[in-house]
Amino acid sequence: MALHGKKAPSASQTRRVSRRVNDSMIGSHVERGSSARGRHAAGADRPARVDFSDGRRSRRADRGMVDQVDVGATSGESDSDYARRRARRSYAEEIQAKGRRRKMIFFGAVALLVVVVAAVAGTAAFFAWSDSQLSLGDSNAKEALTAPEEGAPYYALLSADLAKNTAAPSASDEAYLAVRIDEGARTLTFISLPPSVSVELSDGERHALRDATSVGGDAELLRAAGSLLGVQFAHFASTDAEGLASLVDLVGGVPVELSEEVDDPRAGIHVLAAGSQTLDGAQALTLLRAANYSDAMGMQAKMRALFTVNLAERATSGEGLSFPSVIADGAPFVSTDWTSGQLISLGDALSPLTEATVYAAVVPGRLTTSDEGEETYEVSDEDLAAMMETVNAGNSPESFEGNLANVDRSLVTVEVRNGSGIQGAAARCGELLTSAGYDVKSVGNVDDGTVYPETLVIYKDEAFEIAAKAIVSDLSAGRVVNGGDFYTFDTNVLVIIGTDWIG
Repeated sequence: MALHGKKAPSASQTRRVSRRVNDSMIGSHVERGSSARGRHAAGADRPARVDFSDGRRSRRADRGMVDQVDVGATSGESDSDYARRRARRSYAEEIQAKGRRRKMIFFGAVALLVVVVAAVAGTAAFFAWSDSQLSLGDSNAKEALTAPEEGAPYYALLSADLAKNTAAPSASDEAYLAVRIDEGARTLTFISLPPSVSVELSDGERHALRDATSVGGDAELLRAAGSLLGVQFAHFASTDAEGLASLVDLVGGVPVELSEEVDDPRAGIHVLAAGSQTLDGAQALTLLRAANYSDAMGMQAKMRALFTVNLAERATSGEGLSFPSVIADGAPFVSTDWTSGQLISLGDALSPLTEATVYAAVVPGRLTTSDEGEETYEVSDEDLAAMMETVNAGNSPESFEGNLANVDRSLVTVEVRNGSGIQGAAARCGELLTSAGYDVKSVGNVDDGTVYPETLVIYKDEAFEIAAKAIVSDLSAGRVVNGGDFYTFDTNVLVIIGTDWIG
């Protein structure tokens, strides 16, 4: 069976198809001057003839044959319409553009995420390093710490060993400050605990507070101080002389306002003039060790509280190093359970410290000296209980009833008699009382020549009991006695100097 191919179109068929193609082009080509034939005659809506740049194509078009339409042919649309059409993106181009935008957004988000992760990692590394430096190390202090209630005031114990790198063994080498912190009220209350205060420790014996760490570590110190004040501590921080001096120098010095000159050879070689000044590390140690103020223990407590607040203010003020930087750089000098984040939050809560309320007081009592020359601070339990009740209520420790600070010393008349057998002791005592503001009427010796083993501060009228206590505090010596009719004197208070008094 023979196979036959499809018969090729004839010339007439080809011309008919070509004419149909021309009819479908709706006059979109450039018109030439020659006329067209048949249905392709020139009219209002069609050109007379199409024009091609190639002569061969033009001749083929004359015969009704069109192979293709040049894409560059001029259309009937206006130039502005043509520009807008050419400016519009095709569908494919629009898809590609959206894809590029999605990629840009994706990679931008990835870059931002990388930056955030790096910042978080850097911050975490900063806090982790600072916390490792601030940590308590091998201290057992956490055993005695109690977490505070949310939003409630809490207590912290600050401890400083000021004896490092000093050859002044008789100076006040230890400093203990209990601080009540009320972030909501922006109030700090400092209570100075004398290192020689007698406390009972876990071994069942009575010791000076300074011996607590040797008996049971920092936890023993916290328990003893808490038992004395009737409080629980939430935080603990300690440093030494070298660390304290480094912190002062780190913040560029600590400004203080001194009400009197500080000149205590046992505390250091520096003499600090009264008035405003900025202390460097070495000068700060002299201030903190000094104890020869007119009101020795009371003034020392106030100076230590003032210094602590001013140091904290300097660190948080943003002058020089930022507070986080101070924490990071100062971390090696402090041992504490506080974390970097907690310290920063505390600084934010109390800042500016210059506008915070700050109180300072010392545990009520008196300093006594044994026959062996050992000093012991005897606490007035009744006055301490009254003071702590006031402090826990958020008030000034100086406002509790019977507070020695409220005594108007200029209205208290005093007679001083020497019963120590030490020449000039009465005169020296009279000078100290006069400088403290008392009205000293007379100075002399006891009438019967008796040598008294202890200093007595005697009153008759109950109204002057508090004045007698104030004298004991100001002299850092003496025992308050209700003289009744046993002693004869015309002043409000009689002071008999005993052999225990060191003028």
